[in-house]
Amino acid sequence: MVERISRREMLKLSGAALGGLALGGCSASAGDAPPIPADFDELNPPFPLTQRNTLFANLAPMNPIEPVGANEMRIAFMGTTVVQRRTQFCSSVYVELGNGESFVFDCGAGVTVNYTAMQIPMSKMRKVFLTHLHGDHTSDLTHLYCFGPQQDGKSPLYVFGHSASGIEDPQIPGKYYDDGTLNFCRHFREMNRWHTESQSFVPTRWKVGAEDGDGYDIIATELDWRTGGRRTWTSADPYPEGAPVFRPSGWVAYEKNGVRISFFPAVHDRNGSISYKLEWLDKGLSMIFAGDTKPNQFMLDNATSGSTGVDVLIHEMVVPPEVWVVKNGGSVDDVAAMNLARSIQENSHTPEKAFGYLMNEIAKRGKAPRLAVATHFQAEDDTIIKAMERIRSWYAGPVTVAADFMVLKVTRDSIDQRRAVVSDYSWDPPSAYPYASQGTYPPKYADTSSCNPYKPMAPLAQFDPSLLDKVVDPCLYDASDFGCTNPYPYPCGVGKKSAT
Repeated sequence: MVERISRREMLKLSGAALGGLALGGCSASAGDAPPIPADFDELNPPFPLTQRNTLFANLAPMNPIEPVGANEMRIAFMGTTVVQRRTQFCSSVYVELGNGESFVFDCGAGVTVNYTAMQIPMSKMRKVFLTHLHGDHTSDLTHLYCFGPQQDGKSPLYVFGHSASGIEDPQIPGKYYDDGTLNFCRHFREMNRWHTESQSFVPTRWKVGAEDGDGYDIIATELDWRTGGRRTWTSADPYPEGAPVFRPSGWVAYEKNGVRISFFPAVHDRNGSISYKLEWLDKGLSMIFAGDTKPNQFMLDNATSGSTGVDVLIHEMVVPPEVWVVKNGGSVDDVAAMNLARSIQENSHTPEKAFGYLMNEIAKRGKAPRLAVATHFQAEDDTIIKAMERIRSWYAGPVTVAADFMVLKVTRDSIDQRRAVVSDYSWDPPSAYPYASQGTYPPKYADTSSCNPYKPMAPLAQFDPSLLDKVVDPCLYDASDFGCTNPYPYPCGVGKKSAT
């Protein structure tokens, strides 16, 4: 016998019915719902069922460039899994406020593709808060850093993250790795030196409104997961005169323009992981981004502090070990594979029932979030159906499961859940920097001679003459090519010479 998910059942999945919260477009049409066998087997679901996400597909669509309202906190899910898939990249959440502030929480592998598809300019991605230094949460920081100044990200990249773990190497007594965010950023900056120098023949710093420095500067803040203190390092020398000075301690990472971002310990993989709480104090809106973590008391305490609970609580959730093994081509009879999956969960993650338990404990304190969001989860119909069943064994409040391009429009009156409609062929977005019309400082590698057709840029300044001598003359293949009609580096009709 084959049954279909009814509209009422899908409303329950979204949490709209049980939570009493109107989430725009969250309900599903019965005609669009997937067939669900009465004897549904989580470890062997019907093949078509695994190839869609009905919960996401039935959200009301929205144009991603729709302006953020003055009283709105907009939360866009840019990466929602650890297993990279065509439908989901690794972890990242983008938050934009109606006062112009914007923040990136984690920047995992592949997510800059989604940021481009969402037409989010690099100038709005200059403050990055890392929950921990796993590659699936940091890998696309490279693209953001390296290519930001080629677009409108011509101001420093601010990176916030945790302090060193303090764990002794078990094979080398007395050795403690400097595995915190400052050392990460020091090496990250040098790792990308060839790229940043090679791209510095074009302007990389705004002339007006970016007194805090150059687009290839990094200003890193290390947040002490034990004490709540902080340290700062910058690649700029000296420290940029116009760089903002944020609140220095007390479990606060950032406080400016009526926005406070605090942090607290998470329990994930190794000492150091942290979670963040954003409060838009002027508007009374808030959210928590847990990052990866085992269920813990830190979360319960921070989600229930203050006079009210948070508006949106974003917390990780993982499929059961059995499902993980089977989905990755294994068998539940493989003892080694099952032990590995269980070990990883024990080390790092929050099971589905634990997610529901946490939300229920928060609700018991009278501080239930207006919407709880599970992420870091491989979201498709068969996994969502069973996860919601397990969550509901504990919690009856508003819940949803994140997917890439899910967008929450949060105001004091409502939380409107949408599905951003993007192009698969997006190009870089137009500049959103407010002072772009005032121009830039000259590039690091500059040529201001009157005969340079590209001045002040010097596109050939970093080449040895032995390489330039072997470049094919553009006049040989296209007499109308700009390089033929405006030869360079052959200034003023003089013979070939080095660009340096």
